[in-house]
Amino acid sequence: MIRPTVAHPALRLGDAFTTHMVLQRDVPAAVWGFGPPGEEVRVTFAGQEAAARVKQNGRWALHLAPLPASDEGRVLTVRGAGQRLERRDVLVGDVWLCAGQSNMELGVTMADHPQRTLALADQPRLRLLLVHKASAPTPQAHFPPAAGTPRWSVCTPRTVQRGGWGGFSAVAFHFGTRLVQDLGVPVGLIQAAYGGSRVAPFIPLPAQRGHPALDADAAEIRAADQAARHGPHPFTPYQTWNTLKPGTAWNAMIAPLTPLALRGALWYQGESDVGDAGPYAPRLQAFMAAVRCASGQRDLPVYAAQLAPYRYASDGDLFDLWAAQQAATRGARSGLVCTADLGDLNDIHPLRKAQVGERFAGLALHRAYGRADVPGSGPALRAARFGPGRATLTFCTHAHSALRTLDGGAPRGFALAGPDGKFAPALVRLRGQQAHLHCPDVPAPTQVRHAWQVGATPNLTDAGGQPATPFLHAP
Repeated sequence: MIRPTVAHPALRLGDAFTTHMVLQRDVPAAVWGFGPPGEEVRVTFAGQEAAARVKQNGRWALHLAPLPASDEGRVLTVRGAGQRLERRDVLVGDVWLCAGQSNMELGVTMADHPQRTLALADQPRLRLLLVHKASAPTPQAHFPPAAGTPRWSVCTPRTVQRGGWGGFSAVAFHFGTRLVQDLGVPVGLIQAAYGGSRVAPFIPLPAQRGHPALDADAAEIRAADQAARHGPHPFTPYQTWNTLKPGTAWNAMIAPLTPLALRGALWYQGESDVGDAGPYAPRLQAFMAAVRCASGQRDLPVYAAQLAPYRYASDGDLFDLWAAQQAATRGARSGLVCTADLGDLNDIHPLRKAQVGERFAGLALHRAYGRADVPGSGPALRAARFGPGRATLTFCTHAHSALRTLDGGAPRGFALAGPDGKFAPALVRLRGQQAHLHCPDVPAPTQVRHAWQVGATPNLTDAGGQPATPFLHAP
């Protein structure tokens, strides 16, 4: 919950509302702001007019009726307290939040083939809002002044390079470009990434519940809030990436955007949680629930990117985080983008971000937009049947197509193990949607894994052309 604000002597719109913005189509569009208590505020846009009265805490809010997509730049007008505010060139389309840590933050000029990317950046239907990295001890109504107030911009080769870590998020840019191309509607992207942050700073207090780690974070937040009644808030000094306290990135970077309507959210994070995977799944699910609650859309799709392979202190720590990511993203409203073939074992920031953005877009187009012709992922394991020295794996594939390999070679990265957990490589024969594994060194297999190794490059695919996500199946 955002703390009550000091009454504003002048009329003001929420920080999410600037010229060049995108309003979410087909749902009631929240519009809010601040002003003198008791004053009536009227908002007009696209032939609609709605009114609200400023509350005693200085805040007002209203909703416009659902609007169809439109790439006509129109004026949003606010009147009240003897003042008139205008936000020009406002489009209506789909708005996506793009959050996480440094692999989401990494900008277009830092990723591979920057000149090729910039050649694609003349996109008048694509609008960008880069939220500056910041933290706050309590939920904020405005972006912290020290970080600067972000403003929406029209995507051009110049604007996409401004700010951030080498410009706007490369993953988000390629995602948005694909959506504009395939949907033909305006797309607004909000980058809210904090390099190095763990997941906990992105979870607000109301969502910190249901798991011992979340309960402990909630207790820490409440204790700090209580202490702040008698002096400075204890969380105030902790503002760098490796000291962020629970909820503080959300408080400064996402709370000022709420209750902005969204079409969905992307999440690319987890590197800083490697080695502490135990509570990661409930924490990621808590973040997803918080975004859905804040946007007022309980069915909002939230998609995550798998961590790319990297030489962490322990390979097992990475695999545990992979398992947590998979557990957190099961279900119709979420999903996980495979990056197992896109990593760099010597660089925690692999540069092939165009492919990550494209895969996010494919997942969204397939699931959120119902595009059956677009592959949402690579083959997904549906069932495993074990026999003496062998296993038969059945996969869900794009358009029920047959399994194949990306390079035309033999399937790589498959192994079987018995009750002792000792894996041995398996020979694989593909037939339709099944993979038949054989391993004479494991006479009674009970477990199977695919690319569940650092350095393994999976090549199993289907007609959609995306690699199968690594998995460990141990009934």
